[in-house]
Formats: sequence, structure tokens, C-alpha cells
Amino acid sequence: MKSNIIISVLVFFLGSCGLIHRNYVITPYDKMPNTKNHNTCKMLKDSVALYAIFVDVGIYHPWTEFDIKSAQDSIRKACDWIENEASIKSIQLKIGTSFHRQSNRSTIYEKSAKTALSINGLRGNQQKSYKKLTPWADAIASYAGRGLKYKASNGIHQKFKINSIQNLNLALRDQMKMENVAIMFFVNGYYENDPSISFYTNTAGQNVEYSIITTKNPAVIAHEFFHLFGAVDLYQNMNYPNFNFEELDKKFPNEIMNIQHKEIDKLNVSPITSYFLGWQDTLDHANTRLLFHKLNVLEY
Repeated sequence: MKSNIIISVLVFFLGSCGLIHRNYVITPYDKMPNTKNHNTCKMLKDSVALYAIFVDVGIYHPWTEFDIKSAQDSIRKACDWIENEASIKSIQLKIGTSFHRQSNRSTIYEKSAKTALSINGLRGNQQKSYKKLTPWADAIASYAGRGLKYKASNGIHQKFKINSIQNLNLALRDQMKMENVAIMFFVNGYYENDPSISFYTNTAGQNVEYSIITTKNPAVIAHEFFHLFGAVDLYQNMNYPNFNFEELDKKFPNEIMNIQHKEIDKLNVSPITSYFLGWQDTLDHANTRLLFHKLNVLEY
């Protein structure tokens, strides 16, 4: 009888262990952004491609032939500037530019893709924008896939269907035989002064980065293109609120990830951006300390 009581007490005690809450503390750590060499756009070197899709959307002006040509000129100017900046840093880089055409048209009507761009998505915070704008990008990518005339190689499943931005990127990489293909959607919001946005640039995994560009400014195009390859904003932003922005601004006043309203030829690439793009392997302490942001970690 006595032994049964002892066993019962032990069982109760052991069974209760799972209910005992461990003590823990929240410890703030200084952390560097972890965007280098992630997702589908890896290092910005050797041969990469910029695939531009012009979209006529209801909230902006329709694309005219002049607008398209001037935007294409701005894209080429941005790419030439990026290649020159890479050359200054002894990096081999060639950016191939491709402009999507479908049914002999230079643009895609978003109505044809049965979608509509959200103005609130463009103007909202980044996390909400992901939810509102990624379905739009998937719909445009799916429609663009019909005009791509893509034939899967032996390495791709023959029943492969382009029904998302993810699959469009995979098809383009397979078709172009190129590892890094950056997809950029261009909408004619030149006069509205709405922001251009890049997506999935600070996440880890195999997400497909892409941009929605609302302007024809070469500096903005280059800035967003850099985002796709891991560069982070060096002006005050919600993603990294604890950066030392005051010192960053003083130290790199013409850095393209800090400012974009100047002529692109007056801008440059700092060691910080060079590091995130893969143009240099390490970042010295003097620059690293400017980028620390707080990360709260549970420690038991």
C-alpha cells in the first residue's frame, strides 16, 4: 500500500514537470541585416538579367510609345551606371536587359490578367504590401507566361505551368540559361510621386524578389535593382529603425541606397552596399557598427 502511494506521488510529480514554466529573460542583441546572397537573386556579379514588364494599370496613365521608350532608356542608363560602379570596384558584371512583349504589344493590360493594382498596397507598410500586391504580381506573371513561348528543358517537369511570379522566374532562368534574373514591373505613375517597392529582399529562403517601379528615374531603378540583390536602405526606415542614420547620412551623402532624387551620375556605391551586393567579402567594424539593430531573443 505504502509503495503504491509513493509510485502515485512520483507519477504525479513527473507528469507535472511539463506544466512547470521555465524562467526566461528577453535579451536584446545587436544584429546585422542578413540579406546578402539570399533567395533567387544572389550576388550581383558576372552575368545577370533584368526582365522588365510594362503594365497598363487603372490607377495610372496608360503607357504611350514615348513613355515606354523613355523608360527603356532610363533602364539602360541605370544598368550602364551599375556596370560602371562594379568596374570601379574591379567586379566583372554584365546586365542583360529584356523587355516583355505579348501579342505584338509592349504592355500588358491588367484587366486582361483579371487583377487590379492596389494604391493602398503601394502606399502602405511593407508587410501589408506583401499581402496586397503579391497576388497582383502573380496574376500579371501568369498572364505574361502565356506570351513567353516557354518550352521546359529536361531539367524542368514537362507539366510545369507559369501561374505565379515564382514560376515565371524559374521559366526565365531556364530559358535564358542564367542563374540570376531580376523581374521588375513598370507602371506609368511618373506624375503621381508614389513609391517604388521591392519585395522579399530581406527574407531568407527561395522567395522570388521583384520590384514594382512607378517612375522613370534611373536612380530609383538602380536603387530598387540593388534591393533585389540584397542591398538595404540607408535612409531612415521601418525595417531597421536603429541604424545610425545621422552618421550614415554624413558619411555617405551621395550613396544610392541613401538618396535617389539626384542625377544618377552624381551618386555612388558605398562599402556597405558593396558588401551586401557581393562586391566585397567583408565589412570593417567602422561601417558594421552603423548597421546594428536590436533583436530581442528569448533566453531560458
